Amino acid sequence: MKSVKRYFGQGLGYLLFIAFIGYFSTEPGITNLPADQALIKFTFIHAGKRLVPCVKRSAEEMADLPPQLRRDMTCSRERAPLQVEFEIDGKMVYQAEIPAKGIKNDLPSPVYQRVNVPVGRHHLQVRMRDNVTDKGFTYTAEKAVVFTPLQVLIIDFDEINKEFTFK
Repeated sequence: MKSVKRYFGQGLGYLLFIAFIGYFSTEPGITNLPADQALIKFTFIHAGKRLVPCVKRSAEEMADLPPQLRRDMTCSRERAPLQVEFEIDGKMVYQAEIPAKGIKNDLPSPVYQRVNVPVGRHHLQVRMRDNVTDKGFTYTAEKAVVFTPLQVLIIDFDEINKEFTFK
């Protein structure tokens, strides 16, 4: 009789635990965004141009080097920082200079910015400069978007086509 009570108590304990987990897995409901807002995620990874261009070695220079070091080009690994701007309806919401990552500043620069916007029509502009020699921006994009409640728009940079994408 004692073992029946023990098993019953153990089953009741498990049932209460399952009910507790089940309730808090669905309630209370949360959202990361107000119902009258939309979200823009401005996110990409891009490597800037090399700070120092590659230099071709002459035949004499290569002959002076040991065989394992004979490469026809010498290249600096350091990359230029990215200069990024993001405007919504003519108002600057994000402007930054992102240095290259890595010990030798030779890895791509990551960009991630979240912006909440009110529902409705908005004009978006993004610009990026990935070298230090140009005065203007290397890549630009504009788009008019009509946002619906809780919509998420992702602005990315397509490395193959070398352009910003709006998804």
